[in-house]
Amino acid sequence: MTNHCGSCNACCRVFDVPAVEKKAGVWCQHCDIGKGCKIYETRPEVCVQFKCLYLLSQERDDHRQRLPPSLRPDKCKVVITPSTNENVMAAITMPGDPGAWRKPEVYALIKKMADEGFGICAGAPASTRRVLITRKGEKEVRMTEPDEVGMQYYIPEDGDGDGR
Repeated sequence: MTNHCGSCNACCRVFDVPAVEKKAGVWCQHCDIGKGCKIYETRPEVCVQFKCLYLLSQERDDHRQRLPPSLRPDKCKVVITPSTNENVMAAITMPGDPGAWRKPEVYALIKKMADEGFGICAGAPASTRRVLITRKGEKEVRMTEPDEVGMQYYIPEDGDGDGR
């Protein structure tokens, strides 16, 4: 299969990867920025399994279902990815561009996903305050700190559902 990541390494910056002692928001020490992973053959399983929404879209047979190059994470400054909840996507912004998810092309994609019934949790790497975008609108939500495998989870408020 073709690697559609090209020179994009955004995931190597935004996520917490405890397996290589990498904190969210900083470049992975194994990333050759703009080129790829220096430990590609022995990279952690979490990295092997990871695919952002852009990459997943490039695997579609119908080219009309593929996201345009302008929505590649290194171009739009947002890594959109499935979460542990099949109804929620994460939109993690690159450090230095916390409002990138509000850029018109990115927000149009987020709005489309929300209109289709997804919740999209947008914010900076490892942030404990994010914005949840649903078909009902936007609201600020709390998130846990990254756990021992780097995952963060939504903390519901009393009487709060998932907002959809």
